[in-house]
Amino acid sequence: MRKQNLLFIPFVLGIGIWFNSCMGNGHNVTTYPPTPAVVVDVRMDEGGTIIGTPFGYIAAPGLTNNFLGDCLYINTFTIDYDNQPSNQYYTATQIDKQDVGQHNLEQSLSVELGEDTLMLSTLNGLSDPHFNGKFFIVATSKDNIADFRLVYNRGEEEVNGVKNLYLLAKPSSSISNATTVSSIYAFDVNSLIYAQQNNDTIISTVNYKYIKANLKYFSGITDGEPVYKTVNDLNSPFEIYIYQ
Repeated sequence: MRKQNLLFIPFVLGIGIWFNSCMGNGHNVTTYPPTPAVVVDVRMDEGGTIIGTPFGYIAAPGLTNNFLGDCLYINTFTIDYDNQPSNQYYTATQIDKQDVGQHNLEQSLSVELGEDTLMLSTLNGLSDPHFNGKFFIVATSKDNIADFRLVYNRGEEEVNGVKNLYLLAKPSSSISNATTVSSIYAFDVNSLIYAQQNNDTIISTVNYKYIKANLKYFSGITDGEPVYKTVNDLNSPFEIYIYQ
């Protein structure tokens, strides 16, 4: 991990974004839009806490209560490019964040609905090699504290090496019939990525491991059988990469 140019990589998670730069009078200050992030290192030198974002690795010394592997949703952060204490990472200030819950990916020979009957209306996901194998998902439902789980169905035949991942949610007692809310959650899919054979690649001289997956979610029951919708176009599966 090293200091690098931060590139704006747009993504759609059902959450508004903004991007603001101020250049002039000797100041080159950029305020970045909302983004998921993962704590990838905690160091005594070079900025303390290091987070992985779609914009690159960033030192975040203001994050003193987070630990290695924590997942975050950062509402905004600022980088003053004219005042950088480290020569390895860009350092961010004015960080406004919230912690994001996470689970490990489950693997099973089938997908059992059980009590996970919360119907989801919309869904989207974001992956990035800077996330160290964490896959962020935003789901819209009528329950803001539902318990989510992500299941890989090992019993299904893969088409062109694309796996099926199912997002299921158990409703809480506070479910509302009036409004919908968006919830963001993270899942660690490293076990699935490292279990695959012949899924290494090189992009611009950088080595990666990856999986391709369809993201499905429970949307209701028809004739007594659960119905799952696919978020992505079947010709455009999610690609979840990690650095080697």
